[in-house]
Amino acid sequence: MEIPADENVIVGIEGFEDAGVYRISDELALVQTVDFFTPIVDDPYDFGRIAAANAFSDIYAMGARPLTAMNIVCFAPKAYDIKILKEIIRGGADKIREARASLLGGHSVDDKEIKYGLSVTGLVHPEKIVRNSGARPHDRLILTKPLGTGILNTGIKGGMVSEAAAGRLIEVMAALNDRAAEAMRVAGAHAATDVTGFGLAGHLSEMLKDSVGVQLFPEKIPYFKEAVDLAASGFVPAGLYRNRDFYGKCVVGKTGGVFTDILFDPQTSGGLLIAVDQDNMKAFEDAAAQNKTAFWVIGEFIAEPKGKILL
Repeated sequence: MEIPADENVIVGIEGFEDAGVYRISDELALVQTVDFFTPIVDDPYDFGRIAAANAFSDIYAMGARPLTAMNIVCFAPKAYDIKILKEIIRGGADKIREARASLLGGHSVDDKEIKYGLSVTGLVHPEKIVRNSGARPHDRLILTKPLGTGILNTGIKGGMVSEAAAGRLIEVMAALNDRAAEAMRVAGAHAATDVTGFGLAGHLSEMLKDSVGVQLFPEKIPYFKEAVDLAASGFVPAGLYRNRDFYGKCVVGKTGGVFTDILFDPQTSGGLLIAVDQDNMKAFEDAAAQNKTAFWVIGEFIAEPKGKILL
């Protein structure tokens, strides 16, 4: 496919970046993304919050600030109570408000398979874009949300998760990555991405490409404790197997068991993966403490072997 050329496109579809970036001037660029999916929780309001938070994450991962949002909705009014749709939209609107963005409208399609999400536009300085590549040897690898959301969501469908655990999961998925992004900007991050459907291993592989490797600190990786028990019982999403089949070759070391399942678990509205120079970690820590952002240092980038995740 031939892609129309435009010298103002700073980040396009090449490179599997989180969002596209278009230069408006020497000091201003638009960042654009779109994301929507089917319900992963029963409560429509919570679904709206989670889907909206997930859509905003691509903007934050690029080091940008969201400006506007537009709803994307698939819903069949003749098949479902319209109150469900209103609650989904209300959940999304609350997250848009929290992100200090403006809702401009949207588009809906009559579809019996409910879907919801946002098209989001943000702003960034052209010289301050954070790409998913760019990590350097000795950079610290930071993660800002625990893993295991895919496994827990599967367990919820099977009635295997307590109300308390489900409530914690929903709040983590519905949380914006705005404060983590602010700490990232303060620390001058070399690279970042958000952790979603490809799991930690998949999105980390995008950061490595053929430029650097990474040594993980398995004991430092945060995850929902319930996810380990569920994985041991076989409650894992199909996407986990696909991720393991595709990205398993990138993981080197002792693999297997439920912990490895956590690495390949497809996340919904996960945290940010951030590469920060070791000399700038104090700046990141101070900024995170000031805005009460949770984070874990889960690894260190290394020069060799390139493209590999070492356990």
